[in-house]
Amino acid sequence: MMCMKPKESKNADYRARSASTKPIQNGSERKPIELGEICADRVGLGMGREQIKRWDSQRIELSLFQRAFKYRLHVAIALAILIFVADTLSRHATAVAVMYVLCLIVASDSASRITVKLVSGGCAVLTLLSFFISHGLATETLPTLRLIFSLFANVTTAVLLTKQAGDRLILQAQARLLELTSDAIFLRDRTGRICYWNHGAERLFGYQASEVLGKFHWEVLAVQGDEGRAEAERCLVETGSWEGELEVTTKSGRSINVYSRWRAERPRPEAPLMIIVTTIDISARKAADAALRASEFRYRTIFETLPVAIWEHDLRPVKAEIDAVKASGVVDFKSFLDNSPDFIVRARKMVRITDVNQTALRLMGISEKSDFFEYLSDFLPEDDESFGQFLAALSEGQQVFQSETSIRSSLNGQIPVIVTLNLPPTNEELHRVQASIIDISNRVTMEEALEKSRLELEQASRFAMVGEISASIAHEVNQPLAAIMSSTQAVQLWLEHDPPNLHEAKLALADAIQSTTRASQVVKRVRILLGKAKSETSELSIDDIVTHTVRLKQKELDQAGIRLTLALCSHDLTIQGDKILLQQVLLNLIENAVHAMETTQREERSLAIRTEIESNEIRVRIMDSGEGVGDLVSEAIFKAFATTKPAGMGLGLAISKSIIAAHKGSISIANRPDGRGAIVEFRIPVPALMPFGSQ
Repeated sequence: MMCMKPKESKNADYRARSASTKPIQNGSERKPIELGEICADRVGLGMGREQIKRWDSQRIELSLFQRAFKYRLHVAIALAILIFVADTLSRHATAVAVMYVLCLIVASDSASRITVKLVSGGCAVLTLLSFFISHGLATETLPTLRLIFSLFANVTTAVLLTKQAGDRLILQAQARLLELTSDAIFLRDRTGRICYWNHGAERLFGYQASEVLGKFHWEVLAVQGDEGRAEAERCLVETGSWEGELEVTTKSGRSINVYSRWRAERPRPEAPLMIIVTTIDISARKAADAALRASEFRYRTIFETLPVAIWEHDLRPVKAEIDAVKASGVVDFKSFLDNSPDFIVRARKMVRITDVNQTALRLMGISEKSDFFEYLSDFLPEDDESFGQFLAALSEGQQVFQSETSIRSSLNGQIPVIVTLNLPPTNEELHRVQASIIDISNRVTMEEALEKSRLELEQASRFAMVGEISASIAHEVNQPLAAIMSSTQAVQLWLEHDPPNLHEAKLALADAIQSTTRASQVVKRVRILLGKAKSETSELSIDDIVTHTVRLKQKELDQAGIRLTLALCSHDLTIQGDKILLQQVLLNLIENAVHAMETTQREERSLAIRTEIESNEIRVRIMDSGEGVGDLVSEAIFKAFATTKPAGMGLGLAISKSIIAAHKGSISIANRPDGRGAIVEFRIPVPALMPFGSQ
């Protein structure tokens, strides 16, 4: 609510307020127009309560004016004929022509200014015509003076009536405007008695004018709460005006919120005080404001309490820079980013953080939003690669971007996170782009612990394998070595005889040679079955083995940035074999491929595994984009301790070949025809029986 100060001058106040008043808008709502002030100014020009009552009683319509004008014009014409006849036939020295003023008065009450002028001109013509008929061209003094007096009265009356007609037209237009406006406008006196009620008030409050005229304001419109009514009346008395919001009850009993302006005017110093009230319904605006506040509260509650860190970015400067780069002629923006690291650094400093939730504050170890990082570059590490990917996504118009990166925290150093942004389809909404930040520190810690356990398990398995091999070799070779020792000792004894017994010495040496051969065969068998002394066979699907093995190596492939392609086409066939051994073959081959692609560009790393059925064999082909097999030929590379890696032991391919051979299969390796990697292929017959039991 607002009290308005008293006015020094009505017209000056109206002009100043018309120039300075600013509309109050919210959605489709508006501030009441100045119709009440127009009405007030008309009151100030001399219109009293009677004229306002006449507005309401007559409800001025154009058809009524036309009908009145028609009747009055006919009366004026008839009266003019009578005056003309009387003036012409009169023999008395009287100014009968002065009576033409009555014609003007009769016609002007409903006529326009042009009509008044036309009637005045007609009366002047009749006056002159009557004068010349009665007196001719004689210029007697008294008749001429009467003629001049009659014409002067005609002209003077016409001027006054023309001015009155103009004022009446303005008044009629304003009255019609008051009736046509959608605002509710009514007038009341100092005591609150209603004396005018327009159509807008009828529509808004439900009362017809005939129901409220003469009744008190607060009896018709009950106000919720006496405080608002008392404050309005007090301001009206003190300052002559008031404006503010009220909650009133309509005729139907419905409560509505209205914005009302009151203005007190006194048409004349001796006239009673009139109060002009203009009102609009703001119930829809109030409901929209309440819904907006409720929605904002729900959004803010969700935003602040969500267990996911969220902060808003202003991306408009970055988008403007990207558009400027494209406008300069850059077509391949990704290549531009690869060759312009300074642009990425500069763009990071343009992204301003506009808001964060409580989870983000806890994540970053900050207590207040005012202390949060202002720009994206404040918490992204220098070696971050995700922002360049984001710029590429923004330039391409992608709507969703997700990446895994790290951010700097004030407490815990770098925190691994997953960042997801939903990008708006238009640039107008880039000033508030939300990013969801998920802390994956626990997941990364668990993955690292799992990877460490896996490596330890693999190392333990290798140690166990070495132990089994050592035990097997020791157990199997122990007896031949003991036999060799006994035979050589026997040879030594036979040679120490006098004379030496050469025949027995030869027999002992033959036994020693035979034991040496046996030891060599034992070592050879252990090498063939490297890792297991006894194998368990079953029906297997090569496709299932490939799928399971790839699942074990998937994380390592992802970390290395290797794009994996599977083409498995032998799922309908099974073989008889050892699952663990065949899986070990695939693990060895995939591991070799990963090492071979270490020097390959990250975006060019690829690994393809394909299974096919050819004749009575299942063929498995593994193709990488690494360095190839180098100078070693296909057969030499499968020998034990043959390797192309500086730190390799040269056992992986040898073991793999032994396992494939145990399945009666074959394995080969070669460079790709395009020279961009190697192809390893092994074949296993269908069915393949492993004669482990006989070995």
